[in-house]
Amino acid sequence: MILKKIIIMLMAIALLLTSIASCSKTTIDTEGEINELTLSESWNFERFAPLTLEESSHGIMYYTRNFYETLVSYDNGEIVPGLAESWEISEDGLVYTFHLRENVKFTDGEPFDAEAVKKNLEFIPLNLGIYNGYFGTVTTLFDKVIVVDPYTVEVHLIQPYYAALNDFAMEMVLAMVSPNAYNEDGSYKDTLKTATLGTGPYMYQGDTDGTTYTFVKNPAYWAEEPQIDRFHVKVIPDNDARQLALRSNEVDILVGVRQMSYNSFDVLKAAGYTALISDGASNTQYLAFNVEKSPFDDLNVRRAASYAIDKTSICKNVLGGMATEANSLFPSHLPYCHVELATYGYNTEKAIKILEASGWFDTDGDGVREKDGLQLKGELVYETDDTLMEDLALVLCAQLKEVGIEIKPKGMEIAACIDEYANGNYSIAHDSTYGGVWDPHTTITNAHPKQGNDALNRAFRLADNAGERIDALNITVDKEKIKKTYDFILSEANDKALLVPLYHANELVVYNNKKIREYTFEGQLGYVYVPSIKLK
Repeated sequence: MILKKIIIMLMAIALLLTSIASCSKTTIDTEGEINELTLSESWNFERFAPLTLEESSHGIMYYTRNFYETLVSYDNGEIVPGLAESWEISEDGLVYTFHLRENVKFTDGEPFDAEAVKKNLEFIPLNLGIYNGYFGTVTTLFDKVIVVDPYTVEVHLIQPYYAALNDFAMEMVLAMVSPNAYNEDGSYKDTLKTATLGTGPYMYQGDTDGTTYTFVKNPAYWAEEPQIDRFHVKVIPDNDARQLALRSNEVDILVGVRQMSYNSFDVLKAAGYTALISDGASNTQYLAFNVEKSPFDDLNVRRAASYAIDKTSICKNVLGGMATEANSLFPSHLPYCHVELATYGYNTEKAIKILEASGWFDTDGDGVREKDGLQLKGELVYETDDTLMEDLALVLCAQLKEVGIEIKPKGMEIAACIDEYANGNYSIAHDSTYGGVWDPHTTITNAHPKQGNDALNRAFRLADNAGERIDALNITVDKEKIKKTYDFILSEANDKALLVPLYHANELVVYNNKKIREYTFEGQLGYVYVPSIKLK
């Protein structure tokens, strides 16, 4: 622990010595005063395509909206105009007609028009390859794209899809890129390793020292000019070092729970920094049981474990009251998600009765129940990238131990964690819904038992005809049928105890209020949208 603190201090000093001065107003030659801002991120930016499948390039995901735009946008739960000023949907749900904004250009000077939209929509599925459908269903449904006139485009689908507009609002992967970004075969050019070729308020032109990346205003931006002239993103993988960077004025703002723990949020708030919590939840955190592996192939064990988890205590003591207890996979205000469920409240007595009624007893007094020679043991696998998961995992395991279920926490880096989920090497998995523009439809689609091998769809393999029901859901626009399917799926998850919804996660922001006047949560709550930041 002491060594770790020394390393963190040395890192902070090194970063301080090499950092770009982060004053809100800097005089540069004859350019006058420059409004600039410095943020931080854990990842390097190795490419700047909005469709980034490489793990090393995920950092761009949180900043995409600053560089690229979509045909429609997602704000405060609503679909609003984006690069398309308006749109119509045919009665059968098969044709989406978008009327595009005129006089919009990409940062390389190429005009944004119907031909550009056509090229993007035809090439995006090719670039997705085997992952087509993982980031929204609509990219699997494109039949043809027709240019009606320079600023009108029709997108024809092979079947109707009730959440198509939500998918069109996904900055990853349906943001519009300059046609010059593509090779003849539809693959991305290497240009996107050193430049952004979008229509958004900011752009990148290769300005980095390998640690800090600098982005400047797009001079041809079509909408309201943002206040901040340029912003820097400094790569700081360690959360403690990131907070030291904020205190030393190397970094001006931390955005998202991935940047800080709830405890550090409180500490920074007490130190005088402005600390904000989003009104809405960005996603739902949950536990998924491995229903194909003992002991959680036993419904009674899953039910007992559900009763053993004290979500109220977790939200209060682990999350500092900054998250909302969840009793379903989605908040009830989301479309089709208001379902009456007889949920599992915290009740250790009931958990013990269920276990003993089904033959699980602690016969040797070691605190772990057994049945037919099998001990009630397992592992909770989680990603170590999540700043609070170590504490949360320890609390969850302790709560389960209270009723005689011994679960060992097993934290892993994201890639290894994904492999464990895919191979079923876990008893309980921690995961979250997609959140934002992707919820609830993309999360539900990816619960399809044949969609892949992860914790969610493995759990739903016990749901009655889940695959057939989700397939039927994704070819209808009948709201009554959609609601009935959601009622069934969410009820199955609850009644068969396939999952334990833990909490609806709010997003956090902390900033230097001597420099920043205001921050507004917009769109994807945990993502960074620099125009929403106002300097003093």
